[in-house]
Amino acid sequence: MDNFTILLIITYLFALFLLMLRIKVSYKRIRLFKALLLLLSISTLVYLIKYTGDLTIYVRIIVFIPVPYLVVMTYIVEISNLLKKLGFNSFVKKPSKIDNDLAEHLMSSVEFLSKRKIGALITVERNVNLTPFINKALMINADVSKELLTSIFIPSTPLHDGAVIIRGNKILCAKTYYPSTERTDLPMTYGTRHRAAIGISEQSDALTLVVSEETGNVSVTINRQMEYNISKETMNLYFEKFLVIN
Repeated sequence: MDNFTILLIITYLFALFLLMLRIKVSYKRIRLFKALLLLLSISTLVYLIKYTGDLTIYVRIIVFIPVPYLVVMTYIVEISNLLKKLGFNSFVKKPSKIDNDLAEHLMSSVEFLSKRKIGALITVERNVNLTPFINKALMINADVSKELLTSIFIPSTPLHDGAVIIRGNKILCAKTYYPSTERTDLPMTYGTRHRAAIGISEQSDALTLVVSEETGNVSVTINRQMEYNISKETMNLYFEKFLVIN
């Protein structure tokens, strides 16, 4: 095998390794690996341009095409955040109206759980696809309802640990586990669920609601930030801003 073929295989394997790794550890811990993947992909491109082997250039181009896709998927969070900072978030995803049905189900579910101090972790997928986490969870794929959401988190049930992921108006899965944030500046009042909620907000743009089983307080995370112990009115403001139908 020539240098191009060897680099291409290494790049594929390394990219797949990173895509699996990012659902287990904090994004900060794989920054160096992401940079290495970028160097590997550039090196592969250089060898493609300097083609001197037996394969035709067309074959080489075809087998190289998935590399840019894998690089983009590895850097999807950084790319999404950069587009938002540049003001292209409305271009990437333009909202039309609030999903009132989902907001109503979430509000009533969270209120029920909060009053009874039942711990919960509910994530609503937005632009960044959460399939890597969904694939490792227990599939449900049922319509969102207060009855189903609250029953999932009842402590005596086998599904109460982990998070629920909602896509559209479907509860896709339960018993989902997120990598905990590595931030050291968080208050001691933040428990395992809160740290996991911040962890998923560091790897996606999802909206996550947390109900504390110690206090019943409701918190929300999005874009790497958590607002702790929010009111019903504040929760509604988050829903109005982030729960939208395209």
